[in-house]
Amino acid sequence: MQIFERLKRCLEMSRLRATVRRAPSPASFSALAERHVAHGETDAALTVAEDGLASFPDADRLHQIRVFAKKKSLAGRIRDLRQDMARRPSPFVYTSLAEIHRELGDDEEALALASDCAAMFPQNDQPFLVQGEIRLERFLEHQVARDAVQAELALQRVVRINAQNLKAHVLLAELYHLVGALPACRRHLREVLENSPSARDVRAFLRQLGPAEDELDDDDVTEEMLISLAGRVEESGIFAGPPEAFPRLVAHDARARRRSSLRINAERLTAAISDFAGTPGLRNSMLMDGDGRILAQHATDAGLGIDAFADVVREVRATSDGASRRMDTGVLVRAEIEGPETSLTVVRLRQYTIAALFSEPLRTDRVWEMVQDVTARSLAPTAEVACA
Repeated sequence: MQIFERLKRCLEMSRLRATVRRAPSPASFSALAERHVAHGETDAALTVAEDGLASFPDADRLHQIRVFAKKKSLAGRIRDLRQDMARRPSPFVYTSLAEIHRELGDDEEALALASDCAAMFPQNDQPFLVQGEIRLERFLEHQVARDAVQAELALQRVVRINAQNLKAHVLLAELYHLVGALPACRRHLREVLENSPSARDVRAFLRQLGPAEDELDDDDVTEEMLISLAGRVEESGIFAGPPEAFPRLVAHDARARRRSSLRINAERLTAAISDFAGTPGLRNSMLMDGDGRILAQHATDAGLGIDAFADVVREVRATSDGASRRMDTGVLVRAEIEGPETSLTVVRLRQYTIAALFSEPLRTDRVWEMVQDVTARSLAPTAEVACA
């Protein structure tokens, strides 16, 4: 009997691997990784999840599997650090634990730990550095102006405490590059060169920026100016300075780097919405641009009228956007409303909004998988979109 069970398992895993090779998607990678988890093969599940995330960085289920596997391997280390924090609190213990939570994708817990550490050890630069780096990665990932402002506040605190913290100078230079504050960007890169003359990438990038037309003090980059510059990035979804042009002196979260270098191919996204049509239980589907204009839509006899559904989607999007900013969670990822007969899912991908109204047999988790598959196929590197 055990032989037959092992054979059945091998055939199942071979079929799932073949599906990943033949038709890679968030769903196919997730199915394979979940079977590894079910068989107790945590390391294999982590490998599959990370392979899938390399191609589909927005895949929610793959992130969950990766976090689960990582937690398994880091559980002992987290327990030891928690005990040390209770017995002998120190900046090293706090920031080490914060970095582990960052690795697990739990930025909120990492920020909370850094905040507690900063309150307990206000003259130590490390908790502010953790805060600044997380905020900068969020800005790279979501282009929300508040994150840029919070990143600058934290990183400026670092250089006031420790002017020799080169990582903080690099991160500040990158932030100013992203929003287009080039004089401040140059100044912080020169600080890096003064302390590390052999940094060839920095020297080359400074030459690429060209000579400074004027010299502003850092104080001249006021909070109001930064809010204005970062606000333009948030409104347009495009950085003043391309992220990929900045020298990779600090290894950011791969998701932030990849998402910041991706642009949405609107034609692919519009065409992909047609994949929803004919799905059992789907009543309405719609794609809108940032101004609320309808780019594509599908409705069945059981669905709402086009204008009525569009009004509902715009209202839900506006409410969710306001809530996401108040709660400091970045841009809207998705909003879900479940009713006794019908449910609604609204997802915003950068400036585009995808919405679906549905009923049984279609379920919310399945709609989210469909949206992830559609958006994954609609993301392309900046250069590809520029040539499309």
